[in-house]
Amino acid sequence: MASETGLTGVLGGFPVLGVERIVRRTLISAVVAGLVAAVVAIVVGYPLIAPGLLLGLALAVLNHRVFQSSAMRYIDPEGSVRRKPFTGSVLARLGLCTAVAIVLLIWVRAMGFGVIAGLAIFQGAMLVNAVVALIHYQRVEIGGGMPRG
Repeated sequence: MASETGLTGVLGGFPVLGVERIVRRTLISAVVAGLVAAVVAIVVGYPLIAPGLLLGLALAVLNHRVFQSSAMRYIDPEGSVRRKPFTGSVLARLGLCTAVAIVLLIWVRAMGFGVIAGLAIFQGAMLVNAVVALIHYQRVEIGGGMPRG
């Protein structure tokens, strides 16, 4: 049971539009970072990493979009998650991403490392953008001010 000082009390009012802003910023920053990394990989002599990076980013974006739709599908009207089908969906998506990376690591090693790097770039961007948004939200809540655009 969450108290008012627990996580629900701290983040209970986090705006849904804030989540969409995090996702949008994550997509933009991950694509930019991935393209920069692809160019650097080509310049330093590892051209096969570039398509792996792009494939990893594509898998991460697809995984995130399916996660969003799955979350909506497996939440009942009271707001509780039906865990069994949701867990199966998560495991299937993560298993697919892992299988693609492993197969490519075995067959085309540089491309496999690119896939792993692309997945990691997306997750890192998501983490940084979420933490920045949460810190901003907490500063506004503590200060009693209005959030900036």
